[in-house]
Amino acid sequence: MGNTQSILKFIIQSIVAGLAIGFLIVYFKPDILTDRSSQSSQVPAPSSYAPAVNKIAPSVVSIYAQSEVIRRRNISPELQRFMGLSSLVPQSVTQQYLGSGVVMSADGYIVTNYHVIKNATQIIVSLWDNSLLEAKLIGSDSVTDIAVLKIEALHLTPATFANSDLTQTGDIVMAIGNPYGLSQSVSLGIVSAKGRSGLDVSTIENFIQTDAAINEGNSGGALINTNGNVVGISTATFNESGAQGINFAIPANATKLIMQEILQNGKVHRGWLGIELYTPQWFYRSRIIKPKQGVMVLGVYPKYPAILAGFRQGDIITHINDTEIKNRRHYLEFIAQSKPGETLEIVGFSGGKTFRKQVQTVERPAQIR
Repeated sequence: MGNTQSILKFIIQSIVAGLAIGFLIVYFKPDILTDRSSQSSQVPAPSSYAPAVNKIAPSVVSIYAQSEVIRRRNISPELQRFMGLSSLVPQSVTQQYLGSGVVMSADGYIVTNYHVIKNATQIIVSLWDNSLLEAKLIGSDSVTDIAVLKIEALHLTPATFANSDLTQTGDIVMAIGNPYGLSQSVSLGIVSAKGRSGLDVSTIENFIQTDAAINEGNSGGALINTNGNVVGISTATFNESGAQGINFAIPANATKLIMQEILQNGKVHRGWLGIELYTPQWFYRSRIIKPKQGVMVLGVYPKYPAILAGFRQGDIITHINDTEIKNRRHYLEFIAQSKPGETLEIVGFSGGKTFRKQVQTVERPAQIR
């Protein structure tokens, strides 16, 4: 009887001691449980992104643009006459350019980069089944580096565009296009950053940065998410010495808006004031202190609204239509969103004094970058 009681007492004491130790461990080291629960709830990475690639593949095309360039002799007129060359006709040279595009409609509308087809005399589109069709330019917008083409085809597969505003840094993305003529090539990466500008690729820049490889021929192709939906249009790569994995795409939302206006009007109508602003580089070169608020006028174009309204170098613009102007990019985007003929109220400082001016925009000249 005594032995039985001793055994029971030992078991109960062991159980109590075990529970007590367990309680103390959980109390003082709760991360032990959370770590295990978080590990069990993690979603495993897919072993293949083939479904996403297969979805977008029929919507990505290769573009071959051709242009004629006049080769002029770098010889003085006197020497040309002496050598008997003055009567010769200047030679034209054919140049070829590679690019990519994304099908936007079943009846053949395609979006690409403007720099892919700039000055092209002939544009050939190769579909994903390798059929070749000649394309015509519907319209373009050099300000955002977007162009719209049209081919005579039916029953194409238009791409599905994602809401690029929901794209986050760290998201997995893939670039698909025609690098170096290797059609339907896919590269994998992540979204490295959003809202990149100051690259001097286009006038208005709001790029998605990615480390997915974008090479010559990728321009105009699709940057997609893991669902096979387009989040951006591949546009540029950073080519500074030693740079790797720094590439850029135009967000899908901006692409759709620009394309819609091109289809409606053949171009994008934008307001313009004729103001050139200081860039960070110009502040540095001129040894001028950047204003704490707003943007500073570098110069004004003659015969345009700004100079007629009395703007001059050194003026600081702080608000347009009661909206605070944060930086040069913000100013450019705000003015670009206005329409020709729209009156803007501009507030700022000139010579230390506050001004408030009503200025009417005009159509942005095509030759102004």
